[in-house]
Amino acid sequence: MSKDQENIFMGEWSPEEWTDYEKSHLNKLSPPSSDNNGINVAIKYSRKVLKTHSTSFFIVTRFLPKYMRDEVELVYGSVRFPDEIVDSFNISDIEKKSLLKNWRHKYRIALDTKSFDESLAKGVPLLLAGFTEVVKKYSIPSDYYESFLDAMELDVSPKEFNDIEDLIDNYVFGSAIVVGYFLAYVYGSSKKNNFADTLKSSKELGIALQLTNFIRDINEDLKRERVYIPLTILKNNGIDLKNYSNNVKQNTNEINLARKELASIANYYYNESKKGIESFSPESRIAINACIELYGKLNDRIISRGNDIKYRESLSWSEKLGALPISKYWKLPAAYLKS
Repeated sequence: MSKDQENIFMGEWSPEEWTDYEKSHLNKLSPPSSDNNGINVAIKYSRKVLKTHSTSFFIVTRFLPKYMRDEVELVYGSVRFPDEIVDSFNISDIEKKSLLKNWRHKYRIALDTKSFDESLAKGVPLLLAGFTEVVKKYSIPSDYYESFLDAMELDVSPKEFNDIEDLIDNYVFGSAIVVGYFLAYVYGSSKKNNFADTLKSSKELGIALQLTNFIRDINEDLKRERVYIPLTILKNNGIDLKNYSNNVKQNTNEINLARKELASIANYYYNESKKGIESFSPESRIAINACIELYGKLNDRIISRGNDIKYRESLSWSEKLGALPISKYWKLPAAYLKS
């Protein structure tokens, strides 16, 4: 795939573009509307968001059954927009906090409605209305999404974390673990009595994915004045907060060693998560295993050759396909043509 083709599928939307996409999809709701019609439009919108912002996860989710894939896309849309507010919107911190506060308010409104259409009638955004229907369907604890929004607010006013436990408990839980929980409810368990194992594996995979993102995005996070590598790991490698910025900018051996130390912790969680794959419903396992393989491979690359912090590691299309069952390749061209 050429660079231009890659840019078609990867990119950031401005606040105005998000607003335009919301309006264009709402216009597709032809009156008289029905909940089913509205949900389908929300799914199409969420799929566009996923396809634009994460080719890897888009590929992985093509191997889920349609009903499951649709709900995963609704989950993705609901977490992507707040993430874009804090990471990509070129607006003040005050404006970001205001948008997040309003988004949280709309979520609470949607929780109290009796239908998807009622949520839309009360001004709930399309992505959020669709996601909240998933929350209701599976009786997902409503405070999980509140924890996610707490983590997004923390990104607007970033703090440092003392050790890996502090990082996981006070940031990763909201930013990634609860997202894994959302997906666990959608994927379901292989047996009625082992959902705790499914949640455990989801938690471990959420931690692993988030740590890999941290070590891959150190440059971008520094520009946003964020430090996700725990202070104890920095100290282990001769770095403190005073010289952290210089270490990153100068691509020192010390910062790369610190990055590899965190990647090793991520590797541990990938391996732990893999042990719990059998606890998930059979229909979801191909996608979950592909996710572990794809991001685990990326994490391993950072451990083995991550000596240039200025280079954002990524996998080629052939490497991404290598983590997927050959017998299922035919689904990918169809997926891109349909969405």
